[in-house]
Amino acid sequence: MALLEGKVALVTGAGSQVGFGKTTALLFAKEGIEAVAVSDVNLEDTEKTAAAVRELGAKSIAVKADITDNAAVKVMVKKVLDEYGAIDILCNIAGGIIHKD
Repeated sequence: MALLEGKVALVTGAGSQVGFGKTTALLFAKEGIEAVAVSDVNLEDTEKTAAAVRELGAKSIAVKADITDNAAVKVMVKKVLDEYGAIDILCNIAGGIIHKD
């Protein structure tokens, strides 16, 4: 049994097509993970990452979420849990800046 077989990962910051988030999601898929949920504020590019993951044989959904917004994070987690029933691996790659005046 492969180490990642049957596992579900959530990778934030996976929308950039040249960043660590996408690379991490693709690595999970190459290593035989069952599913990789990918998230970012840019849904269009996040969908591209999800499609690339699926091309490698893993399940994948794209979820729009701003990690600086607690309510959005809760919605993101709920969507992933509703879709796959678990989150075994969490990669918080997204960055955010919160301005407090």
